This record gives sequence, C-alpha cells and structure tokens, in this order.
Amino acid sequence: MMASLAERLRIGPEHRAVARFYITLYMVPAVVATYLPIWLENRGLSDSQIGYFTALPMLAMLLTAVFFGRLADRARDWKRAIVLGHGLAFAATVPLFFAAGWSLWPLLALWMLTTVPAGLVGPVGDAASIRLSRRKGFSFGVVRGLGTVGFLSICLVTGWAASRWGDDAFLWLLLVAGALRFLHSARLPRMREAGAERPTGKGGLLSAELIGQLKLWILLPLIGGAVIFATHMVMNAYSALVWKQQGIPEETIGALVALGAGAEAVTMLAWAGLEKRFSARTLILLAALTSVLRWAVMAFAPPVWVLVPLQLLQSITFTGSLLGCLYFIANRTDERVAAEAQSLFGVMQQGGSVMIVAGFGLLYQAFGASAFLGSALACALVVPMVLASFRLQRSEDSPAAAPG
Repeated sequence: MMASLAERLRIGPEHRAVARFYITLYMVPAVVATYLPIWLENRGLSDSQIGYFTALPMLAMLLTAVFFGRLADRARDWKRAIVLGHGLAFAATVPLFFAAGWSLWPLLALWMLTTVPAGLVGPVGDAASIRLSRRKGFSFGVVRGLGTVGFLSICLVTGWAASRWGDDAFLWLLLVAGALRFLHSARLPRMREAGAERPTGKGGLLSAELIGQLKLWILLPLIGGAVIFATHMVMNAYSALVWKQQGIPEETIGALVALGAGAEAVTMLAWAGLEKRFSARTLILLAALTSVLRWAVMAFAPPVWVLVPLQLLQSITFTGSLLGCLYFIANRTDERVAAEAQSLFGVMQQGGSVMIVAGFGLLYQAFGASAFLGSALACALVVPMVLASFRLQRSEDSPAAAPG
C-alpha cells in the first residue's frame, strides 16, 4: 500500500530511503534528551558529573568533525562514512546493559562511543542528502522535517515508557532507536555519483579545495547562521527554568516547547514551496530579524498568550536559519568538499553554542530574563553580516573587480 501511494505521488526509491533514514535519525537524541540525566542520576552521579556526558562528547566532535568530513569526502561514496558512524554507535549501546556499578570514567568513555561516531556523520548525512535530493528532484527540507517529527514522537514515547518501566525502558529504547537508525543508514542508496571527482587531500586543518572556495562573502552568512543557532540552544538550556520561575505551570511549559518544535516541523514539511521563493541568504536574514523580535520580547517576561505566537516564530527563526545555511553551503561549494564544508558549519554551530550559552548563563545570573536582550543583540549583529555578504559578492562579480 505504501509503495503504491509512493508511486502515485511520484516518490522515487531514493527519496523513500532517505525519508526513512531521517525519520529514525533523531530518535536516539530524543531518548537521550528525555531521560539521560535521570538515568545518570539514578546511578549516583552528581550534577557536575552528569554535565560531562554532554560537554565531553561535544568537545570531541569539535576537535575531530572537520577531519572526519575530509575523510568522508575522499571516499568513493559518503554512505560508507554514514553507515560506519551509526554502526559503531549502535554497537557501543549494547554494553550499556552491563554497565551497572561502573564508575564515572569507564561509563563516560562508553557513552562517548555511543554518541561521537553518530555525531560526526550527522553533517556528512546532511551534505550527501542535499546533493542527492538535487539530482533526484526531491526536497531535502521536507525530508529533514520528517526527522523532527520522529524526534517529537520518540520524546513522547520515552516519557510514557519511562513513567511505566523506569531505567530499563531507557536502555531498550536507546537500543531499538539505534538499531533502526543503523538499519536505515545501511539501506540508503548510493549518495555520490560514480566517478565523481574527489579532493586531493592537500591542505592543513582544511583542505586546499575548501580554502579556495571559502571567500568572506560565503563565510559571513554561515557565521551568522551559527550565531542564530546558538541562541536557540540558549532556549533549550534555559527556557524551562525561566518560565518556571515566572510561575508558568510545568504542563504549560511542556506544551510551549512542543509548540515550537511543531511549528519547526510544519515549516520543514512545507519547504518544497519556500525554497523556490526565497534565496538561502534571504532566509538567513529573515531568521535574524525575526530572532531579534523574539528574544527581545522574551526579555520582558511576557504572559503565556504572548509566548504562544513567540514559539510559533520558531518556524522562521530556527528553520529559516538552519536550512538556509545548509542550502547556502550546497549552493556555494562543490561536491569534492561537501561533507567537509557541512562539518565545518557544524563546528561553527557547536562552538558558537558553547560561548553564547555560557555567556547567557552569566547574564541570567545577573539580570534574570532580561538576559534575552543579549540574544537579541547577537542576532541583530547577523543582519549587517548578511547584507555585507550581498555587497561583497556584487563587488567581486562586477566587471571592475575582474582581473585584467
């Protein structure tokens, strides 16, 4: 039945395979976000020790992501790296069932094996899927939206299962979600055209090919997109605390969080029409302007009836900036460095998040909710960066700027 429906909708086998993969891609992060801190606390870890399970995998990915992206680009097909990363992550999940009584460092080392390989291949999967979508004529944005739907669904399932079966449910859900992700990564089609040109391997921290393509007018929107992404990580880290201190009930907080994620998913699912109407940089610019408004209003502790439309703005602030940047990279870099370029952007996102979330924490301690004005200011700085990108490109492309 599903196959016949796909045929009527003219969904090709490559499109179906990538869609299935993305539905499962964020299931493991959903299980982790919902229950990992509780699972670790039940094993006697302190709050600071629990923080290591987020901070150290992120540090490892920051240090190795670009190098891994370069390796993926040198392979005959990006699929090899994708399957390898998700396979290693799944295999490392199994020993968690036997980790009862383990001390901090062995457990942390094992946890890094379950998270870092999958995290490293995330940008590779995005780069490969965008390139494939263009060759086969389907929208990557819609496929990415299915990932958000999968994430939200498993958040609900994890909360329900953990309330009934506790820690055991966490491990089994982690195992099943990892198995599904690995299975559907292995079922991906060939992601790179046979005989496609690959990088030479020359260069230092970045490949010579990528350095030759990363001009200032290309970097500026990507830095801006990373800043916008980082301000959303502030929301992930602090919104529940801020709203609870403002007297908003926990069930309402949960609904507000779900509303933002739902708006994000709906926009992604409608992406096929949006990407034809707006350029990638226009979407980043629109996301920056809307983010300034959203965070500025958040600074004044608005009531719930104002928070509802603010959360709906996530459809622009997050979706526009993220997909705008992913498409901009695909537009402005060639296939030889596709994975490396996306991995570099991932490093920008994570590095920016560490700095901005840490800075927000200091501001929040001193000024409370008014600290969101700092997020608004950060996004306001993105606007001239994107406008400068347009000007620099026009200057570079003008006849007067051409050599000879």
